[in-house]
Amino acid sequence: MGFFDKFKKTAGSNWDDAYKANPSFYSKPDGSPFCAFALTEGTDTILPKAPHYAVSGKEIKEYKLMLVSTTKQAPLGDCDYFEAIGKLEAYKIDSNDDSILIKGLSLVEMEEVLK
Repeated sequence: MGFFDKFKKTAGSNWDDAYKANPSFYSKPDGSPFCAFALTEGTDTILPKAPHYAVSGKEIKEYKLMLVSTTKQAPLGDCDYFEAIGKLEAYKIDSNDDSILIKGLSLVEMEEVLK
């Protein structure tokens, strides 16, 4: 892959119109930090392939994906981020070195990711 290949868009991909998931940081009851990203039903979303963050000098070791339903107007639940990324490969529109572009999932597809 050449240097300029990572700037090319794949036919059908729409990086510019997709939501770029931002990290949200939380603390567990024991004080250890974790990071969560949201994936919302029906929304094309850009997710990092391998997030790596630290908060107040503490390296984040736990990453979660929170799935949010617009049909139910509520969170569906959360799961391990890296397991979810593996399952989301089936819904990938495009990817580059750092990120993956996921098509907007239906409620049924989101529930499958949570299984």
